[in-house]
Amino acid sequence: MLMGSLEEQLRPQLLSGLAYERLLAEIISGRLEPGQRLRLDLLAHSWAVSRTPVREALQRLADMRLVHVSPNAGTRVAAWSNADMIERARIVGALLEGVALAAPTADRGTDREADGAAGDALLPDSSCELMVYLDLAERLISRDLRRLGAHLVRDHIDPLRLFVDRETAHRHGVNLEPGRRQRRELLTAALAALDRRDAVTAGETLAAFSARFVSALAPAPASASAPA
Repeated sequence: MLMGSLEEQLRPQLLSGLAYERLLAEIISGRLEPGQRLRLDLLAHSWAVSRTPVREALQRLADMRLVHVSPNAGTRVAAWSNADMIERARIVGALLEGVALAAPTADRGTDREADGAAGDALLPDSSCELMVYLDLAERLISRDLRRLGAHLVRDHIDPLRLFVDRETAHRHGVNLEPGRRQRRELLTAALAALDRRDAVTAGETLAAFSARFVSALAPAPASASAPA
C-alpha cells in the first residue's frame, strides 16, 4: 500500500501542535479565564480545522492541569494561579541545578563540541534574563533527560515562557522589574561557569537565580513601585 506524502502525514501533528500553542497562550494570558467553557466544535470551526487536532490539544492541556474535562460540565479552563507557575519554576530550577552539577568538568578532558557547552554566548544587554534562563533550561534538560526532558519542557517551561511576558505577568499582578539587575548578574556568572565547565559554580549560581525567579513570580503588593 502506498504511503501518503510526508505533508499529509505531518499535517495532523502540526495542526495539533498549533492548536495546543494557541490555546496555551490564550489560557496563560488570561484571555481564556478559569471556568470558561471550551467547545470543541466551535474551536475547530473558528480555526478551520477538524475536531481531531483540537481534541488532542485539549487533552495535552488537560494532562498539564490547565484544562478540566468533566462528563457533566464539559471541557473548561481549569482554575490556576501564580502558585502553579511558582511550582513550575521550582521544578525547573531543581532540574537545571541537577543537570548543571552533573555536567562534565574541565579537568575530565571532555570535547566541548560533542558535549554542547551551554554558556557559549554571554547574556546580551537587551535580552530578557528570564527568557535566556528558560532557553538554557530547555537546552540542558532536553539534552540530558531526552524524552522525559521534552515532556518537562512542554509541561513546565512552555507555560513559564508565556507567563513571564511583561504584559501577561502584569495582568496576573506580577512585577518582574525588581531584582532584575541581580538576576542578570547571577545568570551571567552561571553562563560563564558553564562555559569554563565549572559545574559547582554553575549549580550554585543557577540555584540562586532560581530562588530569585520564584520570588519574582509572587504577586506584587498593590502599592509596590518598580525601580529603574
